Amino acid sequence: MIWISLIVLAYFIILVPIQYNYIKILKEKQKKMSVSQNELYDNMSYEESQVHYHYQSNVFTIPASLVASIIYKVKHAA
Repeated sequence: MIWISLIVLAYFIILVPIQYNYIKILKEKQKKMSVSQNELYDNMSYEESQVHYHYQSNVFTIPASLVASIIYKVKHAA
């Protein structure tokens, strides 16, 4: 049982920086295109929207995505 917990913890620790970088890239793209978040998602190609879905909406990535989002908001609040 401890092995499973360690694997899940390692997965979470590895995934947070990946999610953070993805969020950072999306925000930079949004700023570069000077569009709202909804417009950015509406303008995504099918392939981009599928990648976005798998990065942000997968059940296994939601906790890491939430933590990465909080870290991004705290770091860029100023």
